[in-house]
Amino acid sequence: MENEYRQAPMINWFYPSILARSGIKSVVSKLFGNYADRREILATLDDPAAQLEWNKATDEYKNMDEIWVDYISDTGDGFNATYSVAVTAAQPLLNFIVNETSTEIPRGDILILGGDQIYPTPTKEGYENKFKVPFEAAFPKCEPGEKPAHLYAIPGNHDWYDGLGNFLKVFCQQRWIGNWKTYQLRSYFAIPLPHDYWLWAIDIQLSEDIDKPQLDYFKNVSREKMNDGSKVILCTSEPAWIYNMLHSDDTSFERLEFFISKYIRNEDYENGNKHKLAVVLTGDLHHYSHYESIGGKWGDLHYFVAGGGGAFMHLTNNLPDQSILKEAGTLSFKKAFPSRNESENMTWKILFFAGFNFYFSALIGGFHVLFFWFLINNSHGPLQGSNFLLSAINQSIPIYLHIVYTSMLHSPASMLIALLLVSGFFLFTDVRSSKISWLAKLWGLLHGLIELVAVLMAIYTSIQLTLEEYSIKQVEWLFLVGTIWLTGTLFSGTIMGLYLFISNRIFKTHIDESSSALIGEDFKNFLRLKISSDSLTIYPIGIRKVTKKWKTRMQNGTPAFEGELPECVLISDPIKITFQENETIKAVYGDKSKL
Repeated sequence: MENEYRQAPMINWFYPSILARSGIKSVVSKLFGNYADRREILATLDDPAAQLEWNKATDEYKNMDEIWVDYISDTGDGFNATYSVAVTAAQPLLNFIVNETSTEIPRGDILILGGDQIYPTPTKEGYENKFKVPFEAAFPKCEPGEKPAHLYAIPGNHDWYDGLGNFLKVFCQQRWIGNWKTYQLRSYFAIPLPHDYWLWAIDIQLSEDIDKPQLDYFKNVSREKMNDGSKVILCTSEPAWIYNMLHSDDTSFERLEFFISKYIRNEDYENGNKHKLAVVLTGDLHHYSHYESIGGKWGDLHYFVAGGGGAFMHLTNNLPDQSILKEAGTLSFKKAFPSRNESENMTWKILFFAGFNFYFSALIGGFHVLFFWFLINNSHGPLQGSNFLLSAINQSIPIYLHIVYTSMLHSPASMLIALLLVSGFFLFTDVRSSKISWLAKLWGLLHGLIELVAVLMAIYTSIQLTLEEYSIKQVEWLFLVGTIWLTGTLFSGTIMGLYLFISNRIFKTHIDESSSALIGEDFKNFLRLKISSDSLTIYPIGIRKVTKKWKTRMQNGTPAFEGELPECVLISDPIKITFQENETIKAVYGDKSKL
């Protein structure tokens, strides 16, 4: 029975089949997403009975004296990380030391999932095995009469790769996920909370403009249900403020500014009441980071990335210190988890890329063999097969390179392989994150050329190690090919690791690739929000090390898991946000929590 459920390992994003599948899904979804936008269909198909359930569930929030809201993003990757976060969030109470005082904070009455609930692609089986099973086991269905928690989710780009089909089945049909009950009808929503707070969660599809039915939805909520001066907690599925600072051509923050100015702040007063923006929450980057803007048009404002729900850890050492944004004012870095120093230390592990990402390195090693095969099988050259090898044995590197040059002149196929190899690594270059695009392109071209040199040196080294002069037997051919593949795997993997390390540390580029190469399970996080009569308080909760061993057992026909509950910490002292008249008072913030 235990074999019926297999705990998923962390995804290796450099695994060749994962790269291929994700790339195809991304291209297809971007090509056809706008032509099969289910958001517009859902907007016309509201079920009256389901709408009644939604109204009943959300109306109860408004009359509560205080409410607790959990925010988790980027789940459904490796089981150890996903379940460690889910089971921690599901605990009835978490205890922390705040200002030398023991403080207990209860489980959230509401759980908000901030995007990318499943990796790498949103299949039915993926949602079931990598998201639903861990969350159902973390917070099992309680006895009748016991109060459940409520769950709402917005999609990220990975949820959109099938056009949102399976996301809608999991989250928009008012079903149970363990003891969390789903109520939403669409992929976006506005939830009323106590003390005139509202939680707005928007669906930005694949980093595109928000569709008109969605804009009309929020406009109607603003006009018909909210008060002038209501306070909005905004959830979106990407950290547009960070992408604006990192990517030279990014326009996502412009779209976010437009939505905030026109639909929350309502600065032209056409769409409804004027509201106050309390805080912006997102995931997509799989770390915790906190930025604060001071003196902007919107008042003092806090931006949180909390993408530590279960996917690989994103490095934080490249996060900018400060930036000036048009409407938001001066954006200043406050805190990250892992810290930027810890992250910088982790980058040294990238040098072991060949070990962490063996299959990708082995694929490039296969190109070494392919190049060699075409090189010695030129149909018109004087140095074919054994002649090429005999000419290269015990030769100096300059003479060997001349032999290769002569053979390539008679082998268009080997020239094509060389061109593909150099071009592939050149196109891999992260130009968007570079401040000087031509320098990034030059660095990428150099990387491609070094990889080609590695091919030539892998062949040369293998020939010298495996062959003897005047005698090349069939078994030696096989041994030679194997040695070229193994040597090429080691050479190219090491060069890739060195390239990513230098790119990250010196050029401040390839953040995604250098992070995913580490396949990091640890440093997970989520947010717990408390809304009371006088303030909004945010508790950033971190897990430094997830539990790596969970024993599976079957309980009433469903998987359950036993293991040591991971230790969690407060990443910083709680951030307390209060309002007075029309302005946000600067949040109470400190870094004195005992970690």
